[in-house]
Amino acid sequence: MRHLNRPPKFPSVLPDGYHYTDEAVEFDPAVHLQLEPPAHTLTLSDLGYDPSAIETCPTDFAVSSAVRLLSDEGVRVMLGEARSLRKYAVNCERIENMVRGGTYQSRFLKDFCLCDEVTGFISDIFGTAVAPHSMPLHLGHLNYAPDDLNRAVDKWHHDTLSLDYVLMLSDPNHLDGGNFQYFMGTRDEAKQIAESGQSIPEERAVSPEFPGAGYAIVLHGNMVVHRATQLTRPAERITLVNGYVPLDTAIDDVCRFPDLSLVDPHHVLFTEWARHKAWLSMGRLQALVDEIPFTDNRQVITQHLKDAIADIETAISDINDTEDASMIHYGD
Repeated sequence: MRHLNRPPKFPSVLPDGYHYTDEAVEFDPAVHLQLEPPAHTLTLSDLGYDPSAIETCPTDFAVSSAVRLLSDEGVRVMLGEARSLRKYAVNCERIENMVRGGTYQSRFLKDFCLCDEVTGFISDIFGTAVAPHSMPLHLGHLNYAPDDLNRAVDKWHHDTLSLDYVLMLSDPNHLDGGNFQYFMGTRDEAKQIAESGQSIPEERAVSPEFPGAGYAIVLHGNMVVHRATQLTRPAERITLVNGYVPLDTAIDDVCRFPDLSLVDPHHVLFTEWARHKAWLSMGRLQALVDEIPFTDNRQVITQHLKDAIADIETAISDINDTEDASMIHYGD
């Protein structure tokens, strides 16, 4: 059953420990945006995925060439916001310096990440209707250069959500290293390479060109394996990752709770996870109300009901799981 659910709302109350500061600049799409579409895109088929893998996805779109999102003024203000949030940076196995939950601390960042104009623009690129992610922790994620130059900015990985973009806030043309790259292959291939003790071959690592700050690569994050390479000299490198959810709530959710539980404050994550899964179940329940067929087949009816509440049951299980979690990645 297919059902386009209404976009989830941003929480009306901030989590404990978060607050907005007085900001001199309000986000204005007419001033801070400059939306320019990609010159070309690749599909999941281009990366080697077979039809059986693609049919479970919201779209066959894989990755774009650079798209422009921010004007020069938008870059200036957003870069200032990102610098001011740097003091809240945390780390994980993959990334040394990152900020999560910035949309609970910067109104400018929140308004940009929720902007309808950007969402419509991104939906056209994905080729499917999307909304800003129902978990604000997946909105406006900020990555900063590591203090340890022996570390990659981010290891080879696929994302904990399905659809997103990586936006350069600092000018990549002024960096030595720190290249965003994606793998011309599938997740299974990346896993096999990592398990064999090898590194992903350089000839299969694509480094798309970013004309400058304010440009982004749009990608099918959980299907496209990607990374950011080591810097060879200290420099400011800041990127913004904004996540989206497909509005077709019949599509299986790919968000990975265990990875998030290693990074995000549990008083925020648990509530967001419950809201996210409840939103998905609302869509499936509404589809059931609208479309369930007349039948006396008990198994058919009960299976419809089980499918509709499967995300709620998953959330309950995840939140109550106290076993040690592990983070998925494929090395430098």
